[in-house]
Amino acid sequence: MQQARQNSAARQQPPRNNAPAGVRRPQGRVVRSSQASAVTESQNRADQGRTASKQVRKPLGQQVEKTAVKAKKKKKVKDPNRVRFFTLQGRVDVPMLIIIMVLLVFGITMMFSAGHALSYSENNGDSFAYVTQQMKAAGLGLAAMFVLSFFDYRFLRHEFKLFGGKKSITVTHLFLFFAMFLNLLTIPLGVAAVGGQKRWLPVPGLGQFQPSDILKIAVIVYFAYYIQKNSDKMRKFYDGIFIPGVMLVIIILSMISQMHLSFMVIICVVFVAMLFTGGSNLKYLVPICLLAVGVAVFAVMVLDIGYFKERIVFMDPLSDPGAGSYQNYQSALALGSGGIWGKGFGNSSQKYNYLPEAHNDFVYAILVEEFGLVGGLAVIVLFLIFVFRGFYIARKAEDKFGCLLATGITFQIGLQAFLNLGVNLCCIPNTGISMPFFSYGGTALALQLCEMGLLLSVSKRAKLN
Repeated sequence: MQQARQNSAARQQPPRNNAPAGVRRPQGRVVRSSQASAVTESQNRADQGRTASKQVRKPLGQQVEKTAVKAKKKKKVKDPNRVRFFTLQGRVDVPMLIIIMVLLVFGITMMFSAGHALSYSENNGDSFAYVTQQMKAAGLGLAAMFVLSFFDYRFLRHEFKLFGGKKSITVTHLFLFFAMFLNLLTIPLGVAAVGGQKRWLPVPGLGQFQPSDILKIAVIVYFAYYIQKNSDKMRKFYDGIFIPGVMLVIIILSMISQMHLSFMVIICVVFVAMLFTGGSNLKYLVPICLLAVGVAVFAVMVLDIGYFKERIVFMDPLSDPGAGSYQNYQSALALGSGGIWGKGFGNSSQKYNYLPEAHNDFVYAILVEEFGLVGGLAVIVLFLIFVFRGFYIARKAEDKFGCLLATGITFQIGLQAFLNLGVNLCCIPNTGISMPFFSYGGTALALQLCEMGLLLSVSKRAKLN
């Protein structure tokens, strides 16, 4: 009886769920509701997709138009690395510009003080004739410096195709050939100086100019281009020493008739400095330089070239104070009479027809006489600052061509200044070396300011602090 009751109770209980604990078996109506919700969800997704596609289509065209506008704007943006004839990008080195202007103003002032007495006697009582011409040249040079500061110096490497593209020639080569041609013209058309050397070319209506000043710049530009172009071959003797050396000899021969010893010395020293900066092998460069110096001394002393030999013999002020060394003797008197503080501006006595070429090669001697040792040291410091700043620009230049160009210009101006100091101090022979920015000479001053324009152009692309 009891067992029958248990069996009936078991039949009345629902079947057990064999699913794992915590998982409920879905009932029939639950499954149907989940399927309906899934269908509804898919329909909602499809509706959202159609709506989104409709919404995307309209902005898509707008995005394409915006992309095209941006592309056009990008095309209008100037490429900073593109070589142009003129460029407004960058800013010139202000410290270098200040140094240049100080040297220019101080130099013209001292040239007037040293040359007004000679100008009075040679220009019918006009004491301002020399300084007026110098200021005109300075104005022309400043205008050229301003223009060249916007000139992209890299354009000097620009190539022009010749013979249907088979050959090419650069702006640098054209500039060098033009400068050499002008110097060759001095042989038939040159104006003779006091010593008989034809160093000037006449310009109708404008006077005369010295083409060797143009050749100085052309030589620096050419060797900067050559070294940059062959930078990976400069360690070799043929490409690093022989080829540029042959070109230097050709350049010197183009003006050998001028007997311009100071130009030869400056160009040769600048050439060696640029080769050293460009990475030439010292085991070739040093022996070649020593050999060249030996050959030059042999040519001057043994072959008895009178023009050069006289300047070495009469370097001593007391060797012949009445004739051969007269100029050096008067320069020594001017230097000694200045003392520590000098006689005062305009109070020099040696400029009154005692010291020849006082307004030209011996401006520094008059400066020391009027401003003393203090003034003389101030000029030396100014040129030292110029040299250090120029080398800083060269070191920070954007490319190797700019580095070599700035190095050559800075070294040439600095070397010329300190060689002139040596002449005034009777330490080196008097070979007609003028002092940059100080000595009288319109062509020289204008071209020196052109060099400053190229130097400022390099500074615009340099990474300066």
